[in-house]
Amino acid sequence: MIFALCIRDQESARIRKARKQLERKTAQWLLKEDAASDQAFDKAAHAYLGKLHYKLYKYQGIPDCKAKGEDYLRLKRHLQNHEMSLSSPSTFNDPFDCHMAFPGTSRQDLATRSRDIVNTIWRVGCLTESPCNRLMWSHYADNHRGLCIEYDFSAFDPFTARVTFAPVIYSPNRPQVPEKLLNDVATDQLDRQDFRFLTSTLFTKDSVWQYESEWRIVKGVHTCASYTKQSCSSRCGLPYSIPECYLAPSLYYEFEMPPISAVYFGASIDDSCKGQVAKKELQELCSRAGIPTFSMRLDEVGYAVRPIPE
Repeated sequence: MIFALCIRDQESARIRKARKQLERKTAQWLLKEDAASDQAFDKAAHAYLGKLHYKLYKYQGIPDCKAKGEDYLRLKRHLQNHEMSLSSPSTFNDPFDCHMAFPGTSRQDLATRSRDIVNTIWRVGCLTESPCNRLMWSHYADNHRGLCIEYDFSAFDPFTARVTFAPVIYSPNRPQVPEKLLNDVATDQLDRQDFRFLTSTLFTKDSVWQYESEWRIVKGVHTCASYTKQSCSSRCGLPYSIPECYLAPSLYYEFEMPPISAVYFGASIDDSCKGQVAKKELQELCSRAGIPTFSMRLDEVGYAVRPIPE
């Protein structure tokens, strides 16, 4: 079933068509604020995830296990506690990601301020739809020497988790900043409509990244030095979740994810002694936690990778 899922995710025209339809619905939903729109989008997103057996995936490299550094210990905690680090957009590899266009404006200070708001207020988690995406293994999992974590979203409730959860919209055009938002940034008087537009930019990426089939979890973690939590919530309420207030937030936010349902180890992880040691240790950790593990194998004929149960 897993191999069939890999083939379907990457090659099925039906899935690609359904994905584009959901992206269009996402674009409409992000800019609206009414219960009917929320319900319609939740139904559409749930139906689409059903085609993926409600599974989404996180690719990542494996830090040096011998050094026992914080990055490796964090990975172990993520597997033990079913967590994932949500990151500030300032850490992303694409400088366009999460930032709108400012055509014709002479107020570059406002453009910079708008980017600072996005980088400060939100933390973003990135997922994808298949454990068999060869480009994802190369770009995000240390050239097939890392791993891929599978999460089961069948019972996930974004409202309860106080996050915005949706697929990324791929477009050749960046969202252009409205004049109202620039004026509100200039006076430091952002309202819910402004935050709704800023949220939409977090889910829009250059179409060159379309191969990622990305989904995002977005959480507000607004710095609030001058206001109480109550006044900050009324002043800076997000469209779909009220931000939690931190005086000095990290670039990362440890978020409790849906259950981890499998872990996949890259096809090249055994090429080094470090990789072999890490794989054995992480396999034992997953075994104690009741998480199935798989090793990716290169197809003997074509350009594909296949998961093989341990």
